[in-house]
Amino acid sequence: MFRGDNPHSLSYEQQAKFIQDRITNVEKNFGDLCVAFGDYARKTARLRDMGDELVKVLKDYANNEIVNKSLSSGLENLSTTLTALEEYRNCEVQRLEAKVIGELCQYETICKHAREELKHTMNVREKELARKKVLDKARERQPFNRQQVTYAESELLKASAEMSRTAKGLSEQTEFFERRKLQQLKTLLSDFVMIEMTFHAKAVELLTVAHQQINDINDKSDLENFKRKLRSPEKQVNPGMSARSSSLASLMNQHSPTNDEDSASLRKLKSPEKYVNAGITRSGSLSALMNNSPTKDEDETSDSEETEDGDSSEETESR
Repeated sequence: MFRGDNPHSLSYEQQAKFIQDRITNVEKNFGDLCVAFGDYARKTARLRDMGDELVKVLKDYANNEIVNKSLSSGLENLSTTLTALEEYRNCEVQRLEAKVIGELCQYETICKHAREELKHTMNVREKELARKKVLDKARERQPFNRQQVTYAESELLKASAEMSRTAKGLSEQTEFFERRKLQQLKTLLSDFVMIEMTFHAKAVELLTVAHQQINDINDKSDLENFKRKLRSPEKQVNPGMSARSSSLASLMNQHSPTNDEDSASLRKLKSPEKYVNAGITRSGSLSALMNNSPTKDEDETSDSEETEDGDSSEETESR
């Protein structure tokens, strides 16, 4: 890199190589950190989106549930709590992108600027070595040409002074680069931890509320309500059944009234023997009444025993 065999030039070469290695190392490591934190933020954002989908499913379930009222209310409250949780997760993603990933992305430009400064210092060093080489040649070829030797010496002094200023500036910039890297990396990691702590603290608080909302679901009450619905389900009217059909069905289910004569005739046809026996009984009773009624023959006194015996036999038969 630097030409020259003296120990001073070797120290410059070693210093420049060390600075170059540090810049390359920082650029690589910070680039890897930027990619890793970017993947972390994207996965967190994806988890946020999946949480929003879960909230949507819970809300749809709560709106469609009409039997288990306690479950419906619990799902609605749980979806509201999870919505708040995903809002905090969204804030987490935004803070990661602003405070961590954004700062890490800047180190690509910072490392590029540091590499340009190192390159400028190397060019100044090359210029100084070139002026020194010209002076050595002038002294070897024309040692008595004082004017040329003096000019070469003045050019070397200018190059050396510029190299000193550049080397000092490079040393200061390299120190500033290293100090800035350490401080910003410490700040970035601290911000990352604080962002995660803030989110998880809010998450624990909201998840505690969600746990209580789940415990508030009265499964026994919902089960009893389900049993009542199962035992006496609500009557559902068939929309395809017209009013005329329902009226006709009601008329068909009603019994038409019949008169007493038709009923009596029908009963006679079904059991004729019963009514024949009843007629015979009524005839016997009528004859008995007729025989028991007072007549002129009964008022007269009969002298013969045959007449009394005949009357007694007739009464017995009538009874």
